[in-house]
Amino acid sequence: MALLLIMLTGTKLFDVFGVPVPEWYHGLQENKMMAMVGCFFMGNMVESSLLSSGAFEVSVNDEMLWSKMETGYLPSLEHLISLIDDKLGAGAQPFTPDFESLGGEL
Repeated sequence: MALLLIMLTGTKLFDVFGVPVPEWYHGLQENKMMAMVGCFFMGNMVESSLLSSGAFEVSVNDEMLWSKMETGYLPSLEHLISLIDDKLGAGAQPFTPDFESLGGEL
């Protein structure tokens, strides 16, 4: 993302920080399309490697409520809501959305 920002702002970004324009930047400017395609593919590769870990964690007030890495499976929505309600002390008061204030109907 930072590389795309640098490419789109031109040399103005370097001027703002008072840094001389590096040599590699001129190569990027000469091959903008290839550099952007490279950023796109590298970003997708990083994203897919992060997603492939299977990590799914839920925490409330810096306390871990659920970790797929520890349990090995995803919780059901009802179980997850129950854990959050118990942690927040809202178990006695079920959530009821106020659709009228949003202009919708139930």
